[in-house]
Amino acid sequence: MKKQLLISLSLLSLVACSDENDDIYGTVDPKNKAFYSYDIATANTSNKLTKKSYQVDKNNDLLISYTETPKLQTEALRNFITNNGISTIFPPQNTNAAYIVGRKATFSDTVLEYEPSNLEQRTSFKLTYQLKKIDLSGLDVSDYVNYFLTQASASSSISDATLQIIQALLLSTQDKFPSGATCWQKQVQLSTQDYIESYPTQNLSHVSTNSNIQNQGIWQNAAWTAFQPNTEMNLADTRIRHQSREYWGFYHNTREVNAVSPANELACEFFNESAFKSVDRVLSKVF
Repeated sequence: MKKQLLISLSLLSLVACSDENDDIYGTVDPKNKAFYSYDIATANTSNKLTKKSYQVDKNNDLLISYTETPKLQTEALRNFITNNGISTIFPPQNTNAAYIVGRKATFSDTVLEYEPSNLEQRTSFKLTYQLKKIDLSGLDVSDYVNYFLTQASASSSISDATLQIIQALLLSTQDKFPSGATCWQKQVQLSTQDYIESYPTQNLSHVSTNSNIQNQGIWQNAAWTAFQPNTEMNLADTRIRHQSREYWGFYHNTREVNAVSPANELACEFFNESAFKSVDRVLSKVF
């Protein structure tokens, strides 16, 4: 273990401490509240950590802007399958290249709620995330980095070498969040129907077809089989066969409760600007 940490620290010393990339902040409308986050799964694709901003505009559309072109598992490329409908397009973009991910959206300190823009069906389909607001003032940035490392470790696309460098950050980072820094944690996800989250254009890593079958059916001519999820890795758990194609996705029930993180991990899905800049100053040493 000591040898691995020494290697990690050596790798970290070779990483250039680049200036903070503020591109994501220039994409937001200053008239509307903005929330910031990362696409962890894309880290090894472009050697950059994709940042994204969330805003609800005057039309109550949920907009997401990215610093990199979306390539992997993310909202801009997400499709839906329900008993009443199936996505036939990806979320559209507006004139500022932001993705219109949701309609009739609400994003507050306690809830993120919207109807996906790329799912048309006769009955309303709505996603609701119950949020917990966390005051980060004076807390260690490394507590979030620890959570980030846990999430990155569950991704099949991030290399062991990158994980070692992130681990080294935990030893070297002494930064504190400034006064007023805030994040929001997803606690419960609700939906008006069971649904399958899918990415038809991607070859997702998935569980074995020898895993126990949890559920199966045919929705909108799409035959699907939901297998026992993997509890350690973020692997697709649902095989879909539709229009002579096979691809994988994730089965979701109408109510899902997120697992409670350990005490030394700061589980945050969304940040305000000051908190996000604090985190980014640390993670930019890696990505």
